[in-house]
Amino acid sequence: AATWVLARYLKPLMGYQTDDVYLECKERQTWAPVSKRDKDIDITVTVVKYVYSLGLLIFSVVMVMAAIFSEQTKIASNLHSVAAFFIFWFLIVWLACIEGGQGALVGLQLVDKTKYAETHKKAYKCTTLAHKGDNMERFIVGRQFLVVLIVFVTNMCGATNGEATVLGLPATVNAVFLGSGLAMILTTLMLGQLTAQVVAASCMLDFINNYFMLFSTYVSLFIEFSGLLHCVYLVQIFFSKITGKPVESNEPPRSALQSIFFWVRVLLSLAVLGFSFAVTLAALFQGKTAMWEGVPAGASIAIFFILMCFVGLMEGMQIALFAVVNLPEDE
Repeated sequence: AATWVLARYLKPLMGYQTDDVYLECKERQTWAPVSKRDKDIDITVTVVKYVYSLGLLIFSVVMVMAAIFSEQTKIASNLHSVAAFFIFWFLIVWLACIEGGQGALVGLQLVDKTKYAETHKKAYKCTTLAHKGDNMERFIVGRQFLVVLIVFVTNMCGATNGEATVLGLPATVNAVFLGSGLAMILTTLMLGQLTAQVVAASCMLDFINNYFMLFSTYVSLFIEFSGLLHCVYLVQIFFSKITGKPVESNEPPRSALQSIFFWVRVLLSLAVLGFSFAVTLAALFQGKTAMWEGVPAGASIAIFFILMCFVGLMEGMQIALFAVVNLPEDE
């Protein structure tokens, strides 16, 4: 039976076509299933992936909880395992809220608010606040810092060192799932990010129709207002100058006082960024990061910048894709 599975995916992978495509000028075949056997194989493979992924998630959650209650994580050992447990799950829920909420707020920008003003009053409050002036841009900036902060604290609650052991499992299993952080990655990613994004992609109004999302929107806007991240606007202005495309705004030009306040925050943000970069690069050069032993400092720095570029690309693509969800087909 395995030969049918291999043949099912080998043909499109190699670009092979059935003879009737050439002899009878039939339509070329793609990855789409052709026969009933192909459909059965696709369904079986999909079920296997779902079961395998769900099993990994459950196993990862169990291992993380075991590490917390055995006080082998930072907050569990320094504070209390029960406190670490509740902080962990609260932050996972909050992370899911703002991950799916961002997609919903971006995707609802072009939707007439009067259509849901009565049926989804809390969602209406969220979108009215987020879509006012340039608040959507501000929300994205502040939310990103909030996401990183939540993930950082969540990691303190659930991550262990490389020597943690739970449930009497073999050392190799503990090293793979706890020592490498794989269990935390799968738990945070699937429960705190991807599930919420998938749900919000098709249920935007219901997803943000709660006061917790409204609270998260205010928090994100406050973080942006603090000026801690204002250097991103300097980058925006720089690219605007070199491309010749003006920065679009939904607000009137800043007054003299507003401009002073804006540039003061930009300078403050640049100072914080410069100091953070200096500390991070010094740690990379001195081998004082969580990078695997034996990796040269130069390689660590290269990986660091490559991953930052990749994360930035993925974040931008995510926002862009949500933004076009509700675009009319002719646009």
